[in-house]
Amino acid sequence: MRLTRAIPSRCRSESGFTMGATILGGAVMGLVVVTAVTAARGELNVTRADLAQKQAYEAARAGIADYAYHLNQDTNFWTRCENVPAPTAVNLSGSTAKRRSVPGTTGSQYAIELIPRTGQAQCLQSDPVNTMIEQSGSSVGTFRIRSTGYADDSEVSLVATFKRASFLDFLYFTQLETSDPVTYNNQQTINGAYQQCTKTVAEGRYNQNIPGSSPTQACDRIYFVGGERIDGPLHTNDAFFVCNGQPIFGRTATDAIEVSSPPPGWFATGCSGASPNFLGTFITNAPVLTPPPTNAALKTVAGSDRFTGQTRIVLNGTTYTVNGGASRPFPSSGVIYVSNGACSAAYNPFTVTYPSSSTCGNVLVRGTYSGRLTIAAENDIIVDDDLVRTGSGMLGLIANNFVRVLHPFSTQTSRSSCGSGSNGSGSQSNLRIDAAILSIQHSFIVDHYSCGDPLGNLTVNGAIAQRFRGAVGTFSQSTGSAVSGYSKRYSYDDRLRYISPPHFLDPVESAWHVQRETVD
Repeated sequence: MRLTRAIPSRCRSESGFTMGATILGGAVMGLVVVTAVTAARGELNVTRADLAQKQAYEAARAGIADYAYHLNQDTNFWTRCENVPAPTAVNLSGSTAKRRSVPGTTGSQYAIELIPRTGQAQCLQSDPVNTMIEQSGSSVGTFRIRSTGYADDSEVSLVATFKRASFLDFLYFTQLETSDPVTYNNQQTINGAYQQCTKTVAEGRYNQNIPGSSPTQACDRIYFVGGERIDGPLHTNDAFFVCNGQPIFGRTATDAIEVSSPPPGWFATGCSGASPNFLGTFITNAPVLTPPPTNAALKTVAGSDRFTGQTRIVLNGTTYTVNGGASRPFPSSGVIYVSNGACSAAYNPFTVTYPSSSTCGNVLVRGTYSGRLTIAAENDIIVDDDLVRTGSGMLGLIANNFVRVLHPFSTQTSRSSCGSGSNGSGSQSNLRIDAAILSIQHSFIVDHYSCGDPLGNLTVNGAIAQRFRGAVGTFSQSTGSAVSGYSKRYSYDDRLRYISPPHFLDPVESAWHVQRETVD
């Protein structure tokens, strides 16, 4: 006998609702899956687009690197316009027909366009300077290219501005990190120093003593010491020495601290425990920068603002006076040049005096300025008081021989003999110089730097370039404090990356480098 049981109506009703909920739930789950798949596909498309954009950007950068490589191989590469050896991606402005693939990628390419100088239509191989090189404004002396990178459907364009390497790229530049030969005690040693001390450390400057030196001595080691700082980029064709603590080099990683020496590039010989603090990016084996042999090219540029023999210049805004005469406007050329007369006097920092007149082409300069000016001397430039910039002023000081700071000291007779004297009348405590300084054959130096009481800080806001490293004071190895002369406070004028004093001289056959890079 089979038993049956009636199902209550309420239960039947719930049974129908459960079936409907199951069907609805399945539909919802299906919708969720479809939505998830659709979203995933959309996200995948976004990811692909983002990746392609990044690949295009890197391809554009590869184009800039390609052009920079050819410039480094041949500094005149840019003068050929688009007529360069194949394979090439170089085009005239407005064309991207010539392209190259990015090595190591599939599908990424770049094209390079030559952007003509402002006001010009195209780069002309028959006249590359006037069609490519900017002639005025903050970009004077530069040229530009546009590199466009391609990846899938994405493209990115970058504009690179190229500029020749300049002494003004650095707060501090030296060819040799040792004393100027004229600072040694006697002529025999000076002669030997011109043989031995004109070598870099890597070339063996300290491998032997100075030939014929009396008494026998090695070339000087001049140190950066704890408490000192170089607030900007630095370059030396040599290596440098540090002592007593951690002198600071650079402000941020964007400041290049370059030495042309192979690693390690710096030494603490005789100063155990000392080491530099590199806030800037330290680079060894950097390219050598060579100054022109003279500043004679500026003599022609100066026009009527040329003088002969010792000349005293006082700056005031955009005017200047010469030897106490009437005020003159800054020259339209931007250059004042002082030539030698019958000049035969040899400079000695330990016995130097200050005659009221001289036939040598020396400039004594001081004052406040707001205009743009370059002062060039066939012999020396002597700063005898503060040189202070106001507003947008910019000043260059270029001497064939020395750029000096006046410091009278009447009893010094040799490098090591100061007598019982003291800092003479006219010595300036806490001196300030706002200028770009270039000593072509010698040094930026303080007269009688090894004698007298400390003079406080020597503040330079701008740039210093010199052949030999000039001393501005002496210091205690045990304390790092100044014993005589000045303590250094050198700060870079960042405007010099883009603007220079009028007709400031560049290194001989300097290489091109990317000054800035922007998204177009």
